[in-house]
Amino acid sequence: MSTTKLTEYRVSIRQLIIVAFVLAVPYGIVGLIWALAHTDHLAALHGIDKVFSFLGEIIAWPALLISDVTLV
Repeated sequence: MSTTKLTEYRVSIRQLIIVAFVLAVPYGIVGLIWALAHTDHLAALHGIDKVFSFLGEIIAWPALLISDVTLV
């Protein structure tokens, strides 16, 4: 396939949403598993801090996996 044909390929909004969903669901599931397995620091937090720390772990699980740090 030449680059001209590749750049002329049209993608609909529906296709972009489907691709985003297919990529986001496994990412979110792995993040949720990571966050549920690393809840030790949540005992010291209360209220909205606990919620944001938990959501931060779901979103940032690849960086936390590589750097071996916990969010507080």
